Amino acid sequence: MEHDLAQSRLEALAHPARLTIVRLLAELPDGHTAFDPRCGSAYGVCFCHLKEKTGLSGPTVSHHLRILREAGLVEGVRVGRWTYFRLRPGALEALAHELLRLARQAKSALAEAV
Repeated sequence: MEHDLAQSRLEALAHPARLTIVRLLAELPDGHTAFDPRCGSAYGVCFCHLKEKTGLSGPTVSHHLRILREAGLVEGVRVGRWTYFRLRPGALEALAHELLRLARQAKSALAEAV
């Protein structure tokens, strides 16, 4: 994974409000999930649900969603006038693999030093 991408994703997840949003989106599907009636796949949850669950103002939730989208962790799906938000699991998996790679590298370096 490119260093800058990993860094932007880690920075995005470092804020407690953004981590809360990611956790909420990871719980999909729930009662607030919108589904595509043609195929049944989840669009995601609406902005108002995230605002309600986090207790943050609309502009603050928008700010945090923008950062998460720019980091590639969240995507918005436009359906008519509404935008639904969902996680991009592959982005989280790539970050997890990068962290695991670093942990293994450090473990190996420590074993060699002994």
